[in-house]
Amino acid sequence: MSKETTKSRPAEPAGDESLLALWRIEKMRLRTEQMVGVEFRLVFWRGKGHIVGADAGGLSLLVRGMRADYTWDRLAVTWKRLVANHTLTVDELGGGHDAVGIVSIFALLLADALDVLDADGLLILKEHADTPVHQHADMNRPTSWAPWRRKIHGD
Repeated sequence: MSKETTKSRPAEPAGDESLLALWRIEKMRLRTEQMVGVEFRLVFWRGKGHIVGADAGGLSLLVRGMRADYTWDRLAVTWKRLVANHTLTVDELGGGHDAVGIVSIFALLLADALDVLDADGLLILKEHADTPVHQHADMNRPTSWAPWRRKIHGD
């Protein structure tokens, strides 16, 4: 068989979280290159999204008719934030169509590592070994955690 017809998948790296994050994003890039044209369900918003392009330069989505373009670096930074916090919301990312696109594509492609609370626009990391960093603050209640954080942590 030729090299073009066979693709080997690298084994998941052990240990270093940065390396694991980069591996996840590379795995995501390889999958999306094969999924151009695929429709997926949106998290937090009603409707569908579409993968319109994926290559070494980045990922392009249509989110309810609005185009959102991402670099793999941006997606890697966002994944690292999710790993550090153990959670990620659409609101944390700005609440727009680009935020819905990121959360929805993570939910689709990384479903093995995430739980999704669709009504809250929330992704929760299934497995983690450390305590969360909690970079997000609920400014409406400066002395308490956001209500969805209580669901997760029981505070």
